[in-house]
Amino acid sequence: MTRELSPILWCALVVVAVVLGLPLWQAHLNHYALSLELIPVGLLLLAIGLAWRFRLSYHSYLGLLLLVAYPFQSPLSGLTPLLILSTNDIYLLLALNLLLLPKAPATGAYLAGWLGWLVGQCLLLQHLSWDWLYPMVSPRLLNTPMHYLFVVPAARFFWALSQGKQEDLIPLLLGAMAWLVSGWPMPWPGGVLLYSGIAGILMLVVFDGAYRLAFRDGLTGLPARRTLDGDLSDTGALVHIAMLDVDHFKAFNDTHGHTWGDLALRELATKLRRVKGARAYRYGGEEFTLVFRKANRTEVVAALEALRVAVEEGTMVVTQSGKDGNTLPVRASLTISVGVAQRHGQHEQIGTVLKRADMALYRAKEEGRNRIVLG
Repeated sequence: MTRELSPILWCALVVVAVVLGLPLWQAHLNHYALSLELIPVGLLLLAIGLAWRFRLSYHSYLGLLLLVAYPFQSPLSGLTPLLILSTNDIYLLLALNLLLLPKAPATGAYLAGWLGWLVGQCLLLQHLSWDWLYPMVSPRLLNTPMHYLFVVPAARFFWALSQGKQEDLIPLLLGAMAWLVSGWPMPWPGGVLLYSGIAGILMLVVFDGAYRLAFRDGLTGLPARRTLDGDLSDTGALVHIAMLDVDHFKAFNDTHGHTWGDLALRELATKLRRVKGARAYRYGGEEFTLVFRKANRTEVVAALEALRVAVEEGTMVVTQSGKDGNTLPVRASLTISVGVAQRHGQHEQIGTVLKRADMALYRAKEEGRNRIVLG
């Protein structure tokens, strides 16, 4: 769960930004020394660190970045917020992304796409500002909040990184667009939009497969375990985690074949999607996870019991080999065992909650399966 900064704290931060900005403006930063150049770098690191430590919301994080930029928004030098449009600071931002990414993305195509975004995002900011937007607007606007239009995309991605999220495909595609269009001549101001649209379609085709491979389970279509790890990094105190396992699934596969086993898992995934107040994930094999973020224990148990009954009462017509070697249509059904655990306060590690849910699932199997056990 993310947090918003209080109005009182915002007022204090604004005062600090103004007090810091006045002497810097008077110093005419178009010829500032290296020591002054390190100040925005330190403040940028501080803003990102605060967002990560206190789980700040995107709006609070963006506000911090704007306050960091404000003292260095010199009307005399034309410097832009966070020095994003400076060539040297592009490399700084790339390094920050590499250092602050909580968990490295998948290797191969997705990693290449992610690195492409890092380069492309900065190129996009630089390209739109110098080659497209600046010649079209009045010089009076060049040192106004118009600059903050370029902070927002980068801030959105930095915030996602600070929250441990890696499922955002949009910034990836934006970077890929910029990578393709950055070196092309723009015959008219709107050309960047046309070229970006074409590039976006191409990049969607290129990276969609890698994205799905990394974050979506190919058989059931549910979010994969990698997505679960990212989502669980941003949970509140009132969260329940349920671990589910299909009972005797290996025997079902051996009897009816893997084709019917795959179909059974897909049908179970459909039922999991319908569980009220929960998001379903495929944890691996015949194991699944449900995360309830806002429901109390009574609601969670009721939803899981309804799911258990629906799975138990559901039947499917499958084929089974007879004694004479012929395949016969038969009705088959499955059951599930469930272990569920609730987070004990905001400070309990999510890994501990997962472990308790897994232990409860183990007890459900030991006690006879087809049941729900609370951990």
